[in-house]
Amino acid sequence: MKALPGFWVRFPAFAVLLMITGFILARAQPPAVPSIKVVDLIPASLSGETNQDSEPFLAIQPANPQVMVASAFTPNPFSNTGNAPVYVSQDGGKSWVLNAITPVQRMTCDITHAMAAGENHPRGDLHASTLACASSITLDESETNDVSSSTTMNVQTTRVNVDQPFVRVLGISSGDRIYVGVNDFNQPNGRTATVDVSVDGGATYKSFPIEARKTMGQDGPSVRPAVAGDGTVYAAFFGWRKFSGTVATTDVVVVRDDTAATGASPFQALKDPSDKLPGRLVVKNISIPWSNAPTLGQERIGSTLSIAVDPNNSSTVYVGWADRGNKGDIYTLHVRRSTDRGVTWSKKDLPHTTIRNATNIALAVAHNGVTGVLYQQLSNGRWVTHLVQSHDAFATIQETILASVPANEPTEQFLPYLGDYDYLLSVENEFRGVFCANNTPDLGNFPQGVTYQRAADFTSKKLNDGSGNPVSISVDPFYFSIPVIP
Repeated sequence: MKALPGFWVRFPAFAVLLMITGFILARAQPPAVPSIKVVDLIPASLSGETNQDSEPFLAIQPANPQVMVASAFTPNPFSNTGNAPVYVSQDGGKSWVLNAITPVQRMTCDITHAMAAGENHPRGDLHASTLACASSITLDESETNDVSSSTTMNVQTTRVNVDQPFVRVLGISSGDRIYVGVNDFNQPNGRTATVDVSVDGGATYKSFPIEARKTMGQDGPSVRPAVAGDGTVYAAFFGWRKFSGTVATTDVVVVRDDTAATGASPFQALKDPSDKLPGRLVVKNISIPWSNAPTLGQERIGSTLSIAVDPNNSSTVYVGWADRGNKGDIYTLHVRRSTDRGVTWSKKDLPHTTIRNATNIALAVAHNGVTGVLYQQLSNGRWVTHLVQSHDAFATIQETILASVPANEPTEQFLPYLGDYDYLLSVENEFRGVFCANNTPDLGNFPQGVTYQRAADFTSKKLNDGSGNPVSISVDPFYFSIPVIP
């Protein structure tokens, strides 16, 4: 130690060089790679709750990804007449609180939402579509520009007789453009697949039917939009051609608009060569089992659909769905891809994407082109939640199991048990998403680890109410984040 000062005196130039080099090396270190995070959303203050908090959804503020909003079938814990709540995180998903701001009393029937960056509100704008089902199914399309505020969301339009709203947004400098896929029973001739469009931040909405063909009286419940930054808007839906009461004979249809649906007659860009009608038929005459009863484990089936577009290349789009399959299983997932703006599609499932006995597929594409697939599979009596990533159209994959929980408990309180969907998004160098699962505090059920906000004893594998009193297991929503592969 004593010789060190002499070294610096005798070799000053070399010393300076070392200091400069060390400074450069220190500054040049790559950013820390984020770790996998799994968090139970139920806050500590609700440790005694036993609701079936299923069918989760997630929105991320693009301008500040620390701010997120999640939702589930969670009732207002304090009031039967108060607003239904959403979950809000302002620290990147480490913690979550309830904020009762949705314009629906007590609990939503369905809710999806998205956040935009165009209007430069650091804690908003949140655009939501909610179904109230206390007396009749009513759709509210609403917004708030501050998700931390306790003020009820502003209802911008209301109508009835629609199902399963699904929201996506495109933030631009002049405002937000909003796209809500709905199954709209107000449309004539049973052509119910519809996209509600607002090009003025929700001040006005127009409903555009996107089904051009004859149906058996309606289309399937799932109508899923996907929006690219260049204004390309896709939507996927199930064109129901026959229905036996238990099986729907279905086409998987994709439509496209190239000008952000700002024209008088949007979603006409894709025509199918078989009949020259709008809407490309990705597959035709598939059989989708339909059951509003516990069929796959304790879950109902018949409405699994997802679509995602590459944020940097709107020519590349993926669609995933579930049908009966051809190997005797009840429900099989499939993924197809188009690289020419939906004009042609892969004729077979992409490798590693024909997944038996599974549901709740959610697709997303990261900024480096990596595709993520979230799904839940019934395997050996357990619900296993998978996240699969690929940078080469699933020729090679990286698979991560986020949860593996008993499928036979807790007993379902209502349907859907886990939900008709979960959700996946990409932001910066992460995939983020939500899923629902049995909430037994057992680390063996969560291979990547898990954090509970609610009171839980992982040694005894028991929940408690925060005062030591035992609490029965139930279904909780879980948030996760995972690094995008190179």
